[in-house]
Amino acid sequence: MIMRKFFIIALLMFVCFSLSAQQSYYSAIEGVKGGETLKNALHKLIDKKSTVDYGSGTTRTWGAFYTTDFIMEDDKRRVADMYSDVKRYFGTKGKSVDGMNIEHSVAKSWWGGTENDAYRDLHHLNPSDQEANNRKSNYPMAKLSSVTWTNGIMNVGKASIAGTSQNAFEPADQYKGDFARTYMYMFTCYQTFTWKYTWMVYEKSTYPTIKPWAVDLLLKWHHDDPVSQKEIERNNAVYAIQGNRNPFVDYPRLADFVWGDSVDYDFHLYGNVEDGSGNQSGSSTGGSDGSDGEDSGATGGSGLSATKFALVESNSSLSVGDTIIIVCGNFALSTDQRANNRGITTVEVSGSEVVSIAGDVQKIVLGNGTALATFALNVGDGYLYAASSSSNYLRTQGNVDANASWKITIADGGAADIAAQGGNTRNLLRYNPSAKIFSCYKSGQNKVSIYAKRASSVTKVDTVKNSANRRVNVYNQGGKLLRSNVPFARAFYGLPRGVYVVDNEKYYIK
Repeated sequence: MIMRKFFIIALLMFVCFSLSAQQSYYSAIEGVKGGETLKNALHKLIDKKSTVDYGSGTTRTWGAFYTTDFIMEDDKRRVADMYSDVKRYFGTKGKSVDGMNIEHSVAKSWWGGTENDAYRDLHHLNPSDQEANNRKSNYPMAKLSSVTWTNGIMNVGKASIAGTSQNAFEPADQYKGDFARTYMYMFTCYQTFTWKYTWMVYEKSTYPTIKPWAVDLLLKWHHDDPVSQKEIERNNAVYAIQGNRNPFVDYPRLADFVWGDSVDYDFHLYGNVEDGSGNQSGSSTGGSDGSDGEDSGATGGSGLSATKFALVESNSSLSVGDTIIIVCGNFALSTDQRANNRGITTVEVSGSEVVSIAGDVQKIVLGNGTALATFALNVGDGYLYAASSSSNYLRTQGNVDANASWKITIADGGAADIAAQGGNTRNLLRYNPSAKIFSCYKSGQNKVSIYAKRASSVTKVDTVKNSANRRVNVYNQGGKLLRSNVPFARAFYGLPRGVYVVDNEKYYIK
């Protein structure tokens, strides 16, 4: 009965995690200097939690997973598994799922297996394919030099760690950022532990806790695989149950202030934090990588909405740098890369704008194609391409060629033909309602529509060069002073991608 009351209270905490609550939750780290001081402040903040008991049962781990790790699919709750692509489904809330384990992403043996808060902490517990869990063992996470076992999602093998060959595991690209941010959370929340296994961490070190090679790895994966809607929603769901948050999900730039290139700067809460209801806290004009703040406030350009996905009704509305989603009815192309096709996810359209998207929708950035007026469809880890002249294959590859170069033609009403420019006869990207896939066809199948957010029209800066040694002030778009009297050459150092104002000019850091 006591635990049931806790779940009710936790649910109210989730619902009431409003604008003011978001601001107050992180108020203790506002203006704190980066590096050790900031890490200690984060530790003190996130160490306050109420973990649930480990195991099966409605008020235990499996009961929590029912809320934190699910994907709605045909009115069923599919288990969100970052360790395999085997589809399994929840039954009764609290009941374990056959073929799965409760996996500690940071192995419990690393601190000796004591059944403490870390043992029960939902932020690093996940439902895991049983075989993948066993194969992963208690190995460190690393970039593998050779693979001895894989299921296509989880990879196990050998890695060079500190000059020696070690057993290690490497997650799939779409989950590397998830794991990196989880490890950052764990090595901050539990920085006072004495670690038994020290592949990635020092035996006892509140700062930096993580060894240099592991810092480089986690930061790279954190930057390469930005925060997803799935992570935002999971962070909210865990907060509702456990009462603490993963700050590296809420404020991705924190990682650089704790371990990266911004440790010499004070951290300010001028970014956005998603609350799960579509609302955002903090400044609405720039900030957190995970909330697309860099698009806010810009005008001009293609005439598309800067903050929402709007229906594309003419070819002239598209330009390189726009972010698009591909839609047919209430279905959108998802991140689910099947063997030869792409799966679906859901969207909600109101008028000519998408008002709600699932966490696994595939956001595509338009790049330059191989010919004039063609686009490369960049999906983060590669480019979509029409992969076969005899079959309707739609795959991902790492380079742009003719079959990964698409001509887009928009008809009246927003129906779009997206045709690969290679020699394949099956090169038209459409939706198959019977198979529930997006793939390539000669003809037939359902036409798609494109919804887009245009690229910012402000100056894009890849590397900020020294303009003499003049000293400047740096503001966010909301007018808040971020840095005072700093050399222009260091003005943007360590800041996340987004829009900033210096000397009344806007700069967009890509």
